[in-house]
Amino acid sequence: MDIFVDTNSNLTDIFDSVKDGDSVCFDKGVYRLETPITVSGKKNIKIIGNGAEVTGCRVIEGEWEKHDGNVFVLKTDRGLDIQQLFVNGKKYVMARYPNEDPEEILGGYSADTLSPERISRWKDPSTGYIRALHGSEWGGNDYFIDGKNADGSLSLRWVGDNNRGSDFHSEKVMVENIFEELDSEKEWFYDKENGYLYVIPEQGTNIACATVEGAVCGELFRISECENIEFSDILFKSTKRMLFCSKYEKITRSDWAVARNGAIYINKSKNVRISNCGFTEIGGNCIFIDGKNSDIAVSRCDFTYCGASGVCIFGNQECVRDLSTWENHKTVISDYEPGPQKDDFPKDIIVKDCYFYYLGIYEKQTSPVTMSVCSRVSVDGCTIHHVPRAGINICDGSFGGHRIQNNLVFDTVRETGDHGPFNSWGRDRFWSLGGLDGSGKDGEIKRHYATLDAVETTVIYHNMFCGSRGFGIDLDDGSSNYLIEKNYCVGVGIKLREGFLRTVRNNFISGAPLDLHCTFAENDDVIENNIIVSESPLSIYAQNEGFTTKAVNNLFAGADLSVLSDRLFKDNKNYVCAADDGNMLSLSPKEIFFEPFSLEFGRKDKPKPNIANRQKIKDDTVETEGMVLTLPDESVRSMAGLSGFEGAYVKTILPQSPYYGSGVRQNDVILEINGKKILSPNDVTECGTVKTISVSRAQKILEFTAIGN
Repeated sequence: MDIFVDTNSNLTDIFDSVKDGDSVCFDKGVYRLETPITVSGKKNIKIIGNGAEVTGCRVIEGEWEKHDGNVFVLKTDRGLDIQQLFVNGKKYVMARYPNEDPEEILGGYSADTLSPERISRWKDPSTGYIRALHGSEWGGNDYFIDGKNADGSLSLRWVGDNNRGSDFHSEKVMVENIFEELDSEKEWFYDKENGYLYVIPEQGTNIACATVEGAVCGELFRISECENIEFSDILFKSTKRMLFCSKYEKITRSDWAVARNGAIYINKSKNVRISNCGFTEIGGNCIFIDGKNSDIAVSRCDFTYCGASGVCIFGNQECVRDLSTWENHKTVISDYEPGPQKDDFPKDIIVKDCYFYYLGIYEKQTSPVTMSVCSRVSVDGCTIHHVPRAGINICDGSFGGHRIQNNLVFDTVRETGDHGPFNSWGRDRFWSLGGLDGSGKDGEIKRHYATLDAVETTVIYHNMFCGSRGFGIDLDDGSSNYLIEKNYCVGVGIKLREGFLRTVRNNFISGAPLDLHCTFAENDDVIENNIIVSESPLSIYAQNEGFTTKAVNNLFAGADLSVLSDRLFKDNKNYVCAADDGNMLSLSPKEIFFEPFSLEFGRKDKPKPNIANRQKIKDDTVETEGMVLTLPDESVRSMAGLSGFEGAYVKTILPQSPYYGSGVRQNDVILEINGKKILSPNDVTECGTVKTISVSRAQKILEFTAIGN
């Protein structure tokens, strides 16, 4: 039966009465929800939008009065949880310091945000929130302000939105929702206790005649235990920001903590289709596919200007055998059975021909498509850009079988660090065997168990990754069982850190290196038939004895030959052409077995990247005291786990060097000398008599006492 609804219909009552086989047909218009619609235990339901808009906003009406200067105030209901505000359809900004600059990290940040001088201005900061980056820029870390302590400092309560600790960056921090920071056009503050809404209108806006909407509902549809459900042609928009309204769950040993909610939330369902829909100004996650689900497809949808992630695909962590966490690294395996121990996880999920732009506005450990504890997810033909962290993220190896293909991903890692347009971790059962170690040790022990969790090969095939920060395809911390083939990487390369059974074949990398970090013994990686055009085409750190990488038929063009001295690439049928080699193009693709591929990626109707002028870290090489020092680049930062690009990377060191005698070794990053922070290699030459040295080695801080100078 067809059920027709209009903007006067009670959607809750209608969906409560829907029977199997019905179609709900919306008339055009705006449908406002203050609680989510629940669809439970239904089959064969079609929800046809016909261009309708479904929003989590209520209209806020009343008489505006002049408060002070250009601030207007309206008395409304008490106790509303308004997390986004819109005036005449434009999003206004919650009162904040520093004032908003959309092109800056966090929309603007300042080192004096939490200075005693500024805090002293706040009469009652208990309404406030702190948004900041993680101390190492691995996503965000956010806090409630519960008030002031007796000494005038702030009492803070962590949201819990990061899996790598609660520390936050000393400079990249901002504060919001404090009345005294209401000082800029298009800012607002809501006094929840007393029900007063304060606004500074945009110039030219008559607030008395404006349509003012407050987002009070964070989820719009909750689908549970359903089969054959279809959504089409609906714009989901303007929901409550969920960052300070959610419980966060730490996910395996990834960097992620996630809130299991979304504008559309799907659980224990099969064959759900969401097509030709839009998601804009969503305050949290757009779609959350949670737990046991199968055959879910999201196609031809647009996701723009949203607060957190686009499509989240997360299983129950209890499905993982011998689950390790950052709080409990298991160093032995008690369960040797491969694959899941329960079936409460998503499988056979498709995200196809979608467009993702400007996501992660509020939450920085987010991604347009992200997944954990799931199987056989396909991300195909999507265009993804303008996001703070990865474009596509895989949190762990459980349980593989994913296919990432034909996507265009660019302008990512805009606000965070040590990441890439595509990122994965593989901190699975094997990773801590023999003791937790970040330098690729004990590969011969771990090799036998590499696919206990990553049971199926994940394929990254025919994508374009473009950027100037991080790594185009970042297989981090033990990511195993991957095939990476026919990808075009511009300004960002391919990184393999630890891990086993990765085949990197027939890729074209321009302006960035192939990174091999902390290579395990018996790793069985294959690197073949690739073309890498870069001044520094290869970055190798900490290859451990017994590695079994096979590298053949690769072409390194435009290279300084000295950077290719490693026997792996020099002695195995690989081709090297210097930057000034007139015969650089004399090798045909056939001679290196490179198979040309199409350069059509992503949605044809969406923007393409500008691939010119990719930024590079400046070369700041210094020779001193028997060492060659350089400024850390992306590769060194990732290898050493640095929070930024400061320090002096020890490229080489002679045994006669006094620094060597003090304990410094090749691949260390010198962070401090005599308690003074080292910002660049030149700082090392200005330290005088060295007494103490602090270095980063294999993501650990070591301190030495100098024995000579």
